[in-house]
Amino acid sequence: MKKLIITCLIFVSAYTCAYASSYYGMGRTAYVYRNFDKAKEYFLKDVKENDRGDSYYFLGEIEKTLKNYDQSLYYFQIAVTKKTTRKYLINAYWNLIILYEEKGDYDNFIKACRDLWFRTGDSSGKRKIESLINKLLWTDNEEAIQKYKDGILLAKKGDKDGANKLFRESLSADSSFLSPRFELGMNAYNSGNDSEAFSYLVVIGDRIPFYAEVHLVLGGINFKNRNYRSAIDNYTHVLSYGFIDRNTEHNTKLKLGTCYYYLNDMDEAEKNISSVLDYIKKNTEPLIMLSAIYIKKKDFDKALKILRKAESFPGNDPVVLFQTGSIYYYKNDLKYVTYFDRLFDAIKNSTNDLKNYFKAVKILLIHHYEKNNYSRVIDISDSINKIYNDSDIILISAKSYYFLRKYEKAIEFFGKVPLDSSSRIMLASSYARTEKKDKAVEQIKFFIDNQSLKQEAMKDSTLKVYIEEIEAARAEELKKKQNTTNSGNFQKQ
Repeated sequence: MKKLIITCLIFVSAYTCAYASSYYGMGRTAYVYRNFDKAKEYFLKDVKENDRGDSYYFLGEIEKTLKNYDQSLYYFQIAVTKKTTRKYLINAYWNLIILYEEKGDYDNFIKACRDLWFRTGDSSGKRKIESLINKLLWTDNEEAIQKYKDGILLAKKGDKDGANKLFRESLSADSSFLSPRFELGMNAYNSGNDSEAFSYLVVIGDRIPFYAEVHLVLGGINFKNRNYRSAIDNYTHVLSYGFIDRNTEHNTKLKLGTCYYYLNDMDEAEKNISSVLDYIKKNTEPLIMLSAIYIKKKDFDKALKILRKAESFPGNDPVVLFQTGSIYYYKNDLKYVTYFDRLFDAIKNSTNDLKNYFKAVKILLIHHYEKNNYSRVIDISDSINKIYNDSDIILISAKSYYFLRKYEKAIEFFGKVPLDSSSRIMLASSYARTEKKDKAVEQIKFFIDNQSLKQEAMKDSTLKVYIEEIEAARAEELKKKQNTTNSGNFQKQ
């Protein structure tokens, strides 16, 4: 008896599930026979049980047939977010496109066309937007149209100057005509004249906010000119409305995140740049930017983790080496020396890079000097001294040459900067070792009356001889003066 009850329960459960799964089928049957109330009842039961995209689509069709357009719009909006059969998915998008257009909701109209293309690969929505853009670029002014067409013909023949002249005349005939403005802007942009290109294209971007290709160019110009807030607006339009490939999408997000970084909005910067890490391969730029964000946030462990990934790429990227070395320097970890050494070796032949990373290179030079690595100091300072007249580095160079016993070079560099007392001792010693006794004596006279400096100098055997000679000469001179004074006093008596 117990087995019979269980069997019956299983049968009832299976029947109930089968019945529920048939709601969609019954709804389709009722829909075909235009029994819309019954069809709606079944489809609503189906979406409650299965959340089926196809049922949402048919609910939208029913409401559209009954002229309940807002409710229809609601169901089509849900249908395109579900796993809907391709045919019904495309139809749902087209219903949305038509309904948005009729409502004058061009923002959602454009987005629906764009989503149709991205979700299904159907290019009809893209063509519809292109048609709308072309319509908005056009004019009814016959004179302006003719000059524009003549300009296009000249452009095809390679006469750019003649074409631009006609485009400007077309624009003079009708300043609202955007097509010649576009041609003039792109011609200027392709010629490297960003300011002129911007003056033409910004008008188009303002009037047609969904013209993503124009906003992409404007974004690039604004980014280059560090107008980051304007660039954010441009790149946001590109991502919202653009029929762009994945590569362009990811590069745009990278630029957008970089703009937020420079505006000190680290959360938005991190969000945008993190979203492209898995797609932009063999490129350290997003990794470098993300590490810079973590550095700003003082999250050095995360920054180092990202930089290690960037370091695995071929080549010594100076930015990666600099950021990694800087973190270790901030943490008082001597690993910074290894990274700054690699940085210097990577950039030592580039004047621009040496200027960009001057502080890091100077820190490295001082470290090697303090560790008595004088040959490395000279290697570094030789590059820096070609582009900067930094008195600290010149003095360190002079002392390093001295310790390397290259006395002529030491004399040369000591002569370029003001000297402290210890430097004068080294200079005097350098003169002594190059048999320039008069110049050595001249330097000794600067510090001979300072007992501690004199004792330091006398550790040098040659300088000791010179100092003793100077002191002996002084003593003899003093003795002569005293004798003269005593003789004068005797005669007076």
